[in-house]
Amino acid sequence: MNPNSNLQRLAIVLAMIGVAVASRLLPHPPNFTPLAAMCLFAGAVTVSPRIMAAAVIIAMLVSDAVLGFHSLMPVVYGCLLANVFIGRKLLGANANAFKIVAGSLIGSVLFFLVTNLGVWFVAYPSTLTGLTACFTAAIPFFQYTLAGDLLYTGLFFGVYALAANSVGAVRGKLQLATVPARVGE
Repeated sequence: MNPNSNLQRLAIVLAMIGVAVASRLLPHPPNFTPLAAMCLFAGAVTVSPRIMAAAVIIAMLVSDAVLGFHSLMPVVYGCLLANVFIGRKLLGANANAFKIVAGSLIGSVLFFLVTNLGVWFVAYPSTLTGLTACFTAAIPFFQYTLAGDLLYTGLFFGVYALAANSVGAVRGKLQLATVPARVGE
């Protein structure tokens, strides 16, 4: 194994943590962050989704240390990490545009439902009226979650596909250039 590849992987993970922390600390619409997309991408593409999941937890802890800790952190973190599982099981190595969009939508809906059940449990009356009020109040936040998840998922997978195609094209040109020389040996 190339020792530089471990350094490159570490640099990528640290860069993603930095982007995730910045995305939460800089002004942005509520819930419009790359964290769910990072987890979905990690599950589908990376060799070690555990490392990427740890990166998301670190990013959340660092940014929550600035923003403030709250009682629903385990629920929020768990919902984000569910995207690693969604990416691994739904998308896997055979990800296509339909599966990527579906995975992102599933993650967004899961986050909306589970985190708002948590909010209902801690902040609203334990009645059907309280549940209805909680989810009604959460609807405006869902549009940002959905938009952020779709945008960042498209960005991560799109850049990855472009990079993979570029590398493949370069490798193809190199192989075409070297194969005739080997054949003539």
